[in-house]
Amino acid sequence: MRTETITYRSSVDGTSPLYMDVAYDDTKSNLPIVVVMHGYRGSRGDLSGTLQRLAEQGLFAAAPDMRGYGDSDGRRDSGGVEVMDIYDAITCVKESFGNRVDGRNLNIMGYSGGGGNVFSCVVRFPDLFRCAVSFFGVSDYGYWYEHTENPEVREQLEVDIGGNPQDVPDRYMARNSLLGAVNNPYTAFYLFWDEEESLCPPHFNREYYRRAQELGYTNVYPYESHPGDPRRWRHGYPEDVPDLIAAEEYFLPGILAGRYPPPEMVPRGRLVVLGYVRTRNFSIWLGDGGNAVVECRYLWTDRERRFFFRRLSSDPEVRGRLWLSLEGMSFPVQVYRNDALVEELSEGEEYTYGRFQLDDRFRFVSVEGAEA
Repeated sequence: MRTETITYRSSVDGTSPLYMDVAYDDTKSNLPIVVVMHGYRGSRGDLSGTLQRLAEQGLFAAAPDMRGYGDSDGRRDSGGVEVMDIYDAITCVKESFGNRVDGRNLNIMGYSGGGGNVFSCVVRFPDLFRCAVSFFGVSDYGYWYEHTENPEVREQLEVDIGGNPQDVPDRYMARNSLLGAVNNPYTAFYLFWDEEESLCPPHFNREYYRRAQELGYTNVYPYESHPGDPRRWRHGYPEDVPDLIAAEEYFLPGILAGRYPPPEMVPRGRLVVLGYVRTRNFSIWLGDGGNAVVECRYLWTDRERRFFFRRLSSDPEVRGRLWLSLEGMSFPVQVYRNDALVEELSEGEEYTYGRFQLDDRFRFVSVEGAEA
């Protein structure tokens, strides 16, 4: 097994260096990637044994320190822009290791605060991961603030997010992955927690699963342990709680065999954008990435692409940025904002509208294919 420490930088604001440990079998290629996320007050060093074990089973295992954690530079923000550091870590792995990894077989797992990162990734990057696993994760930072019995957690949230939920409600809304459950019916999403969990209450998992069920989604797999069970998903890292290693039997075989299908977004749907969302074909960024929420109804065809926004957060002054691919469209392409023609594009592979209002409506219409 080979282990390395590599550095990378943020694509959002250039924060660097960001550190990541990787472990893999250097005699093999085309390895499935699994990103492993540390806890709320932890660092990648807590996962060294886990990385080694996963690598020995045939995975390319990577554990980043997000900004402000461990050795990484920058300021942490509890489920805001820091989550993009995970996306950038994956980009770094794919660019740095070439055919050593299978860049199409991406997976993520995390513990406690790292499980919270998994929730954030599932709802913000809906077509990125084949399999995601949250061990006793945090799906709603506002609920955590109000219900935690640990005053240090509450203090850290205030520092990271900029106040309490009454002071900065939009910032806590942007960190509520429960609102984004609608975004991802694609990724196989495993949830592990114990009935007696106190640090990260069972509500985080039960409520996400309930919402997924209400939407008719079948991709969420909840595993709650109880007193008397032969295995308990108690809070901690696998080296301290060996039952957590046993939990890997539920999902690792599927990752290694490539059984989880690549996530493919439907051509018409609804998203709740919690600060930002990034897909293969388009991305949406609101405000500073952690202070606004919108509903987005989208349509994606070769003839027409639509993005109709509805602001859910309170501040009408926040602006957004929309990027989309124009691949597959015939030119000229007319760009409409709120039913008014903005411009006509004669060529290009992509388009960015840099500053839209959060109730705007956009249509991109291929003139040759326009319907009457």
